[in-house]
Amino acid sequence: MTIEQLIERACLLEQKIRTTPEMARSDFQHEFVRVMSRIKAGGARIPAHLRRTEEVLFDELVENQFDNVPV
Repeated sequence: MTIEQLIERACLLEQKIRTTPEMARSDFQHEFVRVMSRIKAGGARIPAHLRRTEEVLFDELVENQFDNVPV
């Protein structure tokens, strides 16, 4: 895939992630992370909205790890 195709794929996955209930996002999130890694490896500039989505997904992942920690 070209960088442009990868960015298009990431945008499509971003839309699916935003419209899918949180419990069902897992598959899209994993693919989104892989596509973003390929874009970064290609040295391309990542659009700001994709970077924000990546940050939100990472924050959710970290928060979910602490949801099951006893206080």
